[in-house]
Amino acid sequence: MDFKEHLIESIGEKEAELLIASLSRPSEHAVLLNIEKISDEEFLKEFPQVKPHPYVKHAYIYDKSVYELGKHIYHELGFYYLQEPSAMVVSSLIDFQDDDYVLDMCAAPGGKAIQASFKMHGNGLIIANDLSFDRCGLLSNNVERLGLGNIIITNGNMTDTYQKPINAFDKIILDAPCSGSGMFRKHELMESEWSINKVKRFQAIQKDLILIAYKMLKPGGLLSYSTCSYSKEEDEDVISYLLDKTDAVIEEIKDIDAAYINPNCPIGIRLMPSHFQGEGQYICHIRKPGESKKNEYDHVNKFKDIIPFDYDVKKVNDYLFAIKNGKEIKGFNIYRYGIKVGEYKKDRFAYDLHYARSLSPEQFPSVDLSLEETKDYLFGNQINKSSNKKGFILLTYKNKAIDIAKTDGKVIKNYYPKGLRKKF
Repeated sequence: MDFKEHLIESIGEKEAELLIASLSRPSEHAVLLNIEKISDEEFLKEFPQVKPHPYVKHAYIYDKSVYELGKHIYHELGFYYLQEPSAMVVSSLIDFQDDDYVLDMCAAPGGKAIQASFKMHGNGLIIANDLSFDRCGLLSNNVERLGLGNIIITNGNMTDTYQKPINAFDKIILDAPCSGSGMFRKHELMESEWSINKVKRFQAIQKDLILIAYKMLKPGGLLSYSTCSYSKEEDEDVISYLLDKTDAVIEEIKDIDAAYINPNCPIGIRLMPSHFQGEGQYICHIRKPGESKKNEYDHVNKFKDIIPFDYDVKKVNDYLFAIKNGKEIKGFNIYRYGIKVGEYKKDRFAYDLHYARSLSPEQFPSVDLSLEETKDYLFGNQINKSSNKKGFILLTYKNKAIDIAKTDGKVIKNYYPKGLRKKF
């Protein structure tokens, strides 16, 4: 069975023809604003030719030939996150609350957990897990760049983890590994590697993961299941499997007029390039019956000389880590415990970029740089700038954090990580 025959079997001949025709069009690109650092008005003044995302607040679809947003200084400073247009709909549909305890099971590179953090205003607690150690590094880099303080990154296989956090999470995001037919426009290799056996292989993984996710979900909690596959076997059939095995209840997703619902199996919604600008996403919401108690978070901070705020702070070897809302984490292999505050080095403490990006000028002595000074600093140069401050300072651009550096009142020494230095 080839891909077209399989697609006709999954969604019908008419929709299959429309979808295949749409795959010849160029990919679409979108950006999600970190509104703690840039407002919609500021962004639109700088990039007036973007178009509002039809379903996601503070998000815009843009033409990459007009704006190279990934190479702009705003990207480096964590003002926004680049994400595929339909993928960013997943977290936008979830009603996150400020006290939620959230799990993103397959999180890297981090877009859905990052959007959850934005929607939770940096409150609550998010466990962002990924099976791949290398992809955890990419996830960690994105969380650091954006300065997020309520995400714990973990690395592990959920089949080894789930026995401990049973009935634990208010919201679970399962963007499951899949055969990737929704990535054909972005990655030609995905199309050549597609096969029905690959679909069935991933379906087996998805069935295992969705049962695990349901066990970890609190009574009353919401599970968001999604894939970037067009195959019914990986989408509606996986949900049907969950319904057969548990007391799970489907929750209708409303107000997405571009959504396609399979008439032969009306479970969840599909965003397809034949109906919507994005590459493709299947999304379904599952509710676990019952009610759960509110979460309680702890703050244990013995290092108020370094980080004076109401955070849970841990020392691991010579490193300090902080999380906005502390909670006992059972069963997870922690890759990064929230914010990396810094490292003790002999007779001094070296602040980390992640901590710097989490701060505002009200929280740390600061010096605001011009655009040219900011570019110089990001390139690795010292900055000749007089100020009445001495010692460690928070460098800012437009009063938004760049890095923690050191000044003698005349010259600002460059502390920007060497691996990130670049010319803008």
